Amino acid sequence: MLLHSAGDLPLRRRLLESGGGAEPPRPEVVEHKWGLFLDLMRWAEGGSCRHDAILRYFGDEAETLAGCGRCDVCRQMDDDSASEEETSLMVRKALSAVARVDRRYGLTAAVKLLAGLPDPRLQRAGLDLTPTNGSLRGHSEAWLTQLLRRCVTAGWVDFTPGEKPVVLLTGSGRAVMKGERPARLVLPREQAADALPRPARSSAGGRRPAESGDALPPEAVPLFEALRGLRTALAREDSVPAYVVASDRTLRDIALLRPRGLETLKLAHGIGPAKAERYGARILAVVAEAVAAS
Repeated sequence: MLLHSAGDLPLRRRLLESGGGAEPPRPEVVEHKWGLFLDLMRWAEGGSCRHDAILRYFGDEAETLAGCGRCDVCRQMDDDSASEEETSLMVRKALSAVARVDRRYGLTAAVKLLAGLPDPRLQRAGLDLTPTNGSLRGHSEAWLTQLLRRCVTAGWVDFTPGEKPVVLLTGSGRAVMKGERPARLVLPREQAADALPRPARSSAGGRRPAESGDALPPEAVPLFEALRGLRTALAREDSVPAYVVASDRTLRDIALLRPRGLETLKLAHGIGPAKAERYGARILAVVAEAVAAS
């Protein structure tokens, strides 16, 4: 059983820097042990494939699979993955909050800023008047804390040394915030953090036609299976896990929508402009063939 909490991150950093001996440890030793701890937290947080995380921890980077497709994290991503655009937007907003409180406050202040909650520290610094204030309003503090912790384990956020460590935005974190680097991260599950429900995302004001647990009507099953076959083929062509192409939830939506054009296709969960451009033509071809055969 592994027990951990949000306070583990700055606490562990402080313990590593103290070393527990007469002399402080060398900086390179601290950084090495800190990196191992972040690998452990990355595994515990469930932000990436657990199989790959274990291999990275023991230095077997060459053996990683970019997602094994079998652990609980990979199954979660396959069952309910956010679009690349949605993930990038969430991460960049989170990192923007860290940039606002950089070297002044801890993770809690960044969480309060993102949630738009009153906090005397933020008010004194005038941060409650910035565009970042409330930029992720609607998510619980627990969910936002988990998101920021995953940004720490990803190497985008770190802590200052000393008795009272506060957060700082790393160079790689600043690059992700500015969109110069991709935000490869699995968003926390809303249910696990007891977050407030988010409104359905739609590029044309429509509602998502199905939730991930909804059963498909019999007439939609053949199209769903055909789409799963296409997803497998596309994943092999791009040498990526199937969930990177589309989640089952996305395929369910498409099977119900039966889109004839890209704009309708974008109503499906997880289909943004990038995926519509990359895979849209082949998805619509499969839909048209299934509709013609029905």
